Parts: sequence; structure tokens; C-alpha cells
Amino acid sequence: MKRNVIILLFIFCLTSVFASENDAVKKSYIVKGVIKNQNNEPVSYASVMAVSTNIGISANVSGEFQLKLNKGNYKLRISCTGYESKILEIEAIKDLNLEIVLDKMESNLSEVVITSTQSEKMLKDIPVVTRVITAEEIKRIDPQDFKNLLEYELPGLQFGRAHGSNLPSMYFQGMRGRYILFLIDGERIAGEAASDNIDFNRLGIDNIERIEIVRGTMSTLYGSNALSGVVNIITKKANRPFIGNISTRMSNYLDQKYTLLAGTRQRKFSALTSASYSYRMPYQLEDLEEARNRIIYPDGRDTIETIKGKIGVRGYQNFMVEQKLGYNFTERFNIEIKGGLFQNMILDILDSNETVIKEKDRFRNFTISGKARYILNENNIIDLSYHHDTYYKDKYYPITKRSKRNYGNSIDNIKLNYKLFLLSQHYFTAGMEFYNETLKHYMFKDSTTHSIQNYVLYLQDDYAISNRVSLVGGLRMDYHSLYKVHVSPKISAMYKLKNFILRGGYATGFRSPSLKELYQKWDHNGMFFIVGNKDLKPEISNQLSLSGELIVGAFNASLNGYYNWFKNRIIQTPPTVKNGKISDMTYKNADGVSRIYGVDLNMQVRLPLNIMLRGAYSYVNDNAKINGRNFSMFRPHTVVWSASYSRKIGKFDLNAGVNGRWLSGMYSWSIIPDLKNKNKLIATNYAPQMIWKFNVGCYFPRGINLNIGVDNFLNTRSKNVSNDVYAALSRGIELIANVSINIAETIGK
Repeated sequence: MKRNVIILLFIFCLTSVFASENDAVKKSYIVKGVIKNQNNEPVSYASVMAVSTNIGISANVSGEFQLKLNKGNYKLRISCTGYESKILEIEAIKDLNLEIVLDKMESNLSEVVITSTQSEKMLKDIPVVTRVITAEEIKRIDPQDFKNLLEYELPGLQFGRAHGSNLPSMYFQGMRGRYILFLIDGERIAGEAASDNIDFNRLGIDNIERIEIVRGTMSTLYGSNALSGVVNIITKKANRPFIGNISTRMSNYLDQKYTLLAGTRQRKFSALTSASYSYRMPYQLEDLEEARNRIIYPDGRDTIETIKGKIGVRGYQNFMVEQKLGYNFTERFNIEIKGGLFQNMILDILDSNETVIKEKDRFRNFTISGKARYILNENNIIDLSYHHDTYYKDKYYPITKRSKRNYGNSIDNIKLNYKLFLLSQHYFTAGMEFYNETLKHYMFKDSTTHSIQNYVLYLQDDYAISNRVSLVGGLRMDYHSLYKVHVSPKISAMYKLKNFILRGGYATGFRSPSLKELYQKWDHNGMFFIVGNKDLKPEISNQLSLSGELIVGAFNASLNGYYNWFKNRIIQTPPTVKNGKISDMTYKNADGVSRIYGVDLNMQVRLPLNIMLRGAYSYVNDNAKINGRNFSMFRPHTVVWSASYSRKIGKFDLNAGVNGRWLSGMYSWSIIPDLKNKNKLIATNYAPQMIWKFNVGCYFPRGINLNIGVDNFLNTRSKNVSNDVYAALSRGIELIANVSINIAETIGK
């Protein structure tokens, strides 16, 4: 803790040198105004930013804003979800009173994103395929947690139950959770809940401004380890003089969530506090009918085995608090400091012979980070940041109120980033990064601690060759403490032809073996050991992607194809039976080349009467066949769709929406060791999964918002949940009520 504070103070002192400019003596002027739409209605909470400065504010519910600017020329960027952004040039030589009109956005292609290039660009102008989930979409779906949100929004994704822990385990585009890089405000996340998966409960959805998803390994700036994609969760900032919001969400199954958001933004100082508490009750699901598995024994016998059972679905009780502080020393130099605490208590169902839970899994996290930005001029920006994240796991004993720590993962990350705008065509980004990870794991021999370091240099050029052609090229060099130098080139291109956009790209990736894959040695209930392999080689990936997009008025459709091939892919050898004993499981590099390929189809149309229809289909083939048998556990086809409607009646904003998700069935094989029969092959037919959700809401005057929802309103249930680790864990029809109050509107601020 002391070391982290010292590093933050060092960054603060170092960067404060740039704050020698004293703008206190300069003449300043008030720039205020009102933002409206084409119907002369106020655009609530629109953002007003002075380009190439740290000055910005959000309008209030009436669309009114006020800025204080030093004498000079400025470009104001006005933006709001659902509206086309606008740039307005002004000269601050006197007080100004502006009236600004924003045009309604026909599609979300004018949303501004930053993850793929670290420059603020519209989706339609980015060569790298990027998906955005806005705060408005999150509010419309009203999910209980982050996992539930992604299930309704992303095709090509499925969650299952991790073996052993029974916690959520994620697949995306045919790849496990370890291939996906999750970021919060561009910073990495420490720890794992289920094996190779982050603790998804850390991602409080009520504090999210938007989520940007870059598919594949196309990102130069955020690490070559992200072979399946980068998910950057961008949290809310203090953007108004007074911010106050409270909300509560409850269901008929006694699930609960309470959140608080409070803050302020003044001319120089900003602060934002967010806090939340969530509770999800554990429950039990029983199979509705018997599962029929085909079993082939080593002696050639071919039989059918029937299984009918039940599972316990783990609940949680967690709270988190986060504090953000910012200070603008001048119009061009500012610092931000952020700290957070999180605790997640996993809840289980009592066994039939128990009267009290004797032990619980408790996960805790502490994070602190600081960032300094100096804008030399409108063409040159320097960022310096430090980030520390620590994640612990304890066994907590409620009777004695004692705990025993069995896991600790911490990361430290220092980044220096330089951005250069050149000739109105080039956006250069260059930087260096130091990354240190330390892991203490109960699966290590004697629970020892291991660590690795990684040093990075990267360079990227976002080149607008013409109004029709854009190119993003990047080069990333990793120097790993164990695997030395690796260089990853990446290139993406975009061509616009009237209503059609063509995108294509090629990228390489480099994923070093995790500390667990290298050093694990864990006794699996006395049956066999799971053993790491210090001789593992890094995984090397190559990805080709091609995308076509058609935009005709309010209609938008895109078809994206990708092809990944890997060398040295890290796999776990299954246990086998030899001489009456089960062999150890270990990690190894697969022989030859592993391949995954797929396509995504997305469509969106805005109809009259404010009706929006959206749908997305994904097909994934992870090429997991052995001797003609499919060993993949990933459902190849997924579809997500939604329909939404909104209407303003007087002072009331009404909205309604339906969301659906469908996953195909599959026929999959697995190898199971059996001391009596050696290894046997088991074939299982997994049924399709489908779930629907309906929401209706009303925004009342004085900042009161009410949302009523019905999750799984068709009451679809998995028939063989105990036999399918990727089955939907629905308890049936779930009734949900969510009430939020914007205190600023209630008190007229």
C-alpha cells in the first residue's frame, strides 16, 4: 500500500512540472447555452467538450450548460447518445449565449469510440471492427449483473459452469476466457473467480458509461495476449456541477441490488463516488427428464446410459465502492486518481445434513490508479499512468468468524503514451509499458509465489488516406522475463463506397503461458495431480478478418468473417488409465496448427413511431474433431435479437423492449477415465437453449424512473441441466422491478 502511494505521489510531482502555466490571471468568459433537438425539445445530459483541452461539462435535464473559458479560439464538441455529434467553432472574447440543435442519429454508427485507436472516432470511421454497448442499452435491458448483460447483447458468446468451483466460465468466438482481455477504463483486471475467468461481479453495470469490444487480436495498444478480443468497460465520470442518483432493483426470487452515485464537477475539481450492494440467492435446479448418453468402452461395447440429477447454483452477496478525483491545473494539464474496494461472498445451498454453512468462499479486491495528461497543443498529447490491482481469495468460517487466505494475485502497470496529430491525416500513437504480475495460489506446491515481468514498446499510425480510404498499422514489441522478445504486427484497412463500407485486417498475437500453466501442482482429491509445465512455449496466433457493411438511411447490415490459426496452442492432456492408475493431467503445446473460424451477421433498422429492431447471428467452428468425432463444447450457432419502442407523452417518457437469445444444440464427445474400464468415450446430445425478456419503463418528471421486467417470460427450462455445463440456469419466470431517482432533477439542480 505504501509503495503504491509513493508511486502515485512521484507521478504527481513529476507531471506537476508541466503545470507552470498559470491561467488564473487570464481573462475568462462565460459560454452558456441550451441544446435542443429538431423538435425544439431539450436534449438532456448532452456532453459539451472544448477540443484539445480538459474543459467539459454535461447539460442538465433542460439541455442547459455553462462553461468558463479563457480568452481564445475553441472548438466545442457536442454529443449525446442517440444524436449526431456536432463541432462548433467559437471565439471567447466576450460572454456567449448559444442555441445548439442536434440531429437524431439514424443508427449507432455515429457513436464515438476510443479503444481500438485511442483516438475519439465514430464507429463508421474506424477500420477495426468494434462493437459498442451504451448506457442506454444497458438501462433498457436492466440486467442483474454483467454476465446477464453480455448474454443478451453478444452473439458467439456462451457462459457455463466451471468444473470444481461451479462459477461462471466464459467462451467467446470458440475461445476460453483466458484469451479475452477485460479492461476497466483501459486498465487490466487482476484475479480469477472461476479458472481462467475474471470475477464478473467486479464489473458493476450501474457505473458503466459504455462498453467497447474489439474482436480478435487487432488491438496494438492493449496487449498481444488478447487473442479473442478486448472488452473495455468505460465507467462514468463526474460531468455536471451536481450528480446524485440512487436506485434499487428487486425480483420475485428475492434478488436485490442497491446503487448510489454522487459527485460534482467544478471548473478545476471533480469527484465521483459510486457504491453498490448486490444479492443473488443460491438455488437448486433439477432435471426435467433423463439424459441419454452413448458410451463406447475400450472393448467395443456400445451402450446407452441414462442420467437424471440436480445441481446447486451458487449465489453471491457483494458490495463495491469506488472513488474518482480529478483536478485541472490548467486548461491543458490535469490529473485523475481512482481507488476502489470490492468484496464478493459466494453463497451456497445447505447440504441435507447441515444446519449452518461451515465455510464460504470470499473474494476481495483493492485497486488504485493515477493518470496525468498534458496537452502540449491541439496536435500533441502526453499521458502517464500507474495502475495497481490486487485480488484475494479466502476461506471464511462463519462460526468462528475467521478466514484463511489461499490465493493472491496482484498486477502493477506503468504506461507512458504519446499522441501526435500530423497533417490532418495521421494520428500517431507511441508508448512504452511495464507490467508486473505476482501470483500466490493454493494450486502451487507449498502455496508458493511466482511472478513475471513484461516490457512493451508499441507504435501505431491511424492514416486517413482520403475520405474513402483509411489505414491503421501497428507494431507491438513484448520483452517477457521468461520468453524474451516477440514482435506482433497488425494492419487494418477500410474503404468506403457510397452506402457500402469494406473492412479487412491481418494481425498476429502472442500469449505467454500463465503462471498457473507453468507452475501448478495440485492434488485432485487423491485421484491424480494437475501439473504445470515449465517447458511450455508461447502461443502464436494469426488472424485474418473481412467485413462488409451496408448503410441505407435507417437500415444497417454487416457481415463479418474471421479466420484464426494458432501455433503452440496450450491444451490440457486428459487423464488416462494405465495399469489400474489414472495418469496426471498436465499442460502441453498442441502439435500442428489449431484453427478457429466463423462469421457474424448483424442487422439494425429504425422504423417509424420510434421502433428499433436489431438482430445478430454468429457461427463459430473451433475445429475440435478427432477421428471424425466432435469434441467441442461450444455451440456453433447463436442468435440475439431485440425490439424497442419509445414515445414521449407530455412530460412522461415511455419505453418498452423485448430481448431474446437462442443457442443451437450440439452433439459432442468426451473422454472419461474409468479404473474398471480404462478410458471410455461418452457422446451427449445437448438441446438448444432459448430465453426471452420483456421490459417496460416510464421516466417521470423530477427524475424518477420506473422499470418493470419479466425475464424468461416463456418459462423455458433446460431439461438436462445436470448433464449440460453450458445450460441456461433459469429458475423460471422472473418478475423484476427497478426504481431509480435522479436527485439532481428532484431538487432542481
